[in-house]
Amino acid sequence: MTFVSLEFATLLLFSFSLYYFLPQRARMFLLLTVSYVFYCYWNPVYGLLIFASTLIDYSMALAVAATRVRLYRRLALLVSIIGNLGMLCYFKYTDFALESLATLLGPMGLALPQPLDLILPVGISFYTFQTMSYTIDVYRGIKKPEKDFILVALYVSFFPQLVAGPIERAKDLMPQLRTRQNFSFINIESGVRLICWGLLKKIVVGDRLTAAAFGSYLQPQLQNTGELAFAAVAMFVVVYLDFSAYSEIARGTAALFGIRLSRNFDFPHTATNIADYWRRWHITMSRWVMDYVFKPLGGFQVRNPLQYGRIILITMGLVGLWHGAQWTFVLWGLLNGICLFGYHMFSLHVIRKHKKAALFTSLPWLYSSWLLSMFVRIVLSVLFFSPNLHHALVFYDRLFVHPTFSGFTEVYVLIGFAAIILFWVFHFAHARLAGRGGITSWPPIIRGGIYACLFYVILFAAMDTAEPFIYFQF
Repeated sequence: MTFVSLEFATLLLFSFSLYYFLPQRARMFLLLTVSYVFYCYWNPVYGLLIFASTLIDYSMALAVAATRVRLYRRLALLVSIIGNLGMLCYFKYTDFALESLATLLGPMGLALPQPLDLILPVGISFYTFQTMSYTIDVYRGIKKPEKDFILVALYVSFFPQLVAGPIERAKDLMPQLRTRQNFSFINIESGVRLICWGLLKKIVVGDRLTAAAFGSYLQPQLQNTGELAFAAVAMFVVVYLDFSAYSEIARGTAALFGIRLSRNFDFPHTATNIADYWRRWHITMSRWVMDYVFKPLGGFQVRNPLQYGRIILITMGLVGLWHGAQWTFVLWGLLNGICLFGYHMFSLHVIRKHKKAALFTSLPWLYSSWLLSMFVRIVLSVLFFSPNLHHALVFYDRLFVHPTFSGFTEVYVLIGFAAIILFWVFHFAHARLAGRGGITSWPPIIRGGIYACLFYVILFAAMDTAEPFIYFQF
C-alpha cells in the first residue's frame, strides 16, 4: 500500500471520516490500528518487527529513568541500541556482508555461507532511527519516559511518516498525538494542498522523468554520452521530486488529523555549496545524524583538521551505508564526506578570512558556486542509482573518459533537458514565493482556482502506473 494507491485513499478516507467524532483515547486507538493495517499490508510479519522495536524502547526508556546508577542506565541504553540496530543490520546488511565476504575470500577456495536472500522490511531504517532517538533522549534527560504504551506505539508507527519519514523526535510528536486536535478548515486546506502538490511532483513529473532516464543506468554500455548526461541530471532531479513528494504527502496526511510534521526539504536545489545542500536535504535525517553520530564523535569541538576529516568521513560513510547495503552507497557517502571536508577547509581558510570581500557575495560567485555544487551532486548521484560499481564505472567511462559527443540532439533528450531547466526556474521562484508567505496569503478564490488546476493536472496528466517511491528501498 503506497500513497498513490486506491487502498491508501480508502484507508485515509475511512480514518478521517471517524477521527473527529471520537474521544481522544479512541482517536489514538484508531490511528494506531490504521498505522498497523497500513504497515502490515505489505507483510504481516512487519507488524511483529515494529512491535518488537516499540516494546524494546518503551521498556528501556522506563528502565533508564528508574535508576540513577550510571552503569544500569548505560546498560538499558545499550540494550535499546543493540536491539534496534540488531534487527536493522540482520535484515539490511547480512546478505551484503556475506556477498562481500564471498567476493573477498572466495578466490581462496574457502567454504563460505550463502546469502540468505532476506527481504528488507519497508521503512525499517526510518522507524529504527525514530524509536532509538526516543530512548537516547530519555537517557540524555531531553524527554521524560512515557508510561502510556499506546502513545509510544503510535509515535513509532504513525502511518503518514512511518515508511520514509520525516524522522520525528518524541518531544515534538508525542505531545501532538496525546492532545485532542480540533477540527480546522485551515488544517484541511493545508493537508489537501500538500497532498496534491506531492502527487503532482511524483506521478506527473517525477515518474515521467524516471521512465525516460532510469533505463540508462541499467545498460550504460549501450548509451551514448548525451543520453547518459541526461540520465544523470534527470535522476538527480527525480530523487528530489520523489522523496520530497513523499514527505509532503506525509505532512499533508498528518495535517488532516491536526498533526504537524517537520519539513524535510528546504529547496535544496537553491543551495550554493555542498554544505548548504545537506542542510536543506532530508533535514530530519541530517539533524538526527548530527545529534546522535557527528556530535558524539567529537563534531565541531576538534581543532585538528585530520581528526575533523576523520569524523566527517565516518559520519558520511555511515550515512551512505544507511541508504543501502551496497558498496556504491558506501563510496557515495565517503565521497560526499570528502567534498564536505574540502568545503569546510576552504570556508575556514579562505572565505572566513576574506568575509568582507565583495567577491564571495557577488552574483557571479554565487552562480558559479551553485553550478559547481550541482555538478558535484550530479556526478556523485551516478553512484546512488547504479546497480553496482561496475555499472557506475562504465557510466563514468562513457560520460567522461571516452565520450561520444552524440545523443544531445535526440528529441527526448532535448525535451528532458528543457523540462529540467524549467524545474530549476520554478524551484528558485517557489523558494522566493515561500519566503514571502506562499499562497496562503492570497485571496480564497485564487487559491481555489490553483487547487482546481492542480487536481485537474493530477487527474489527467498522471502516469498510468506509479513507480515505487525511491526511498522505500532504504
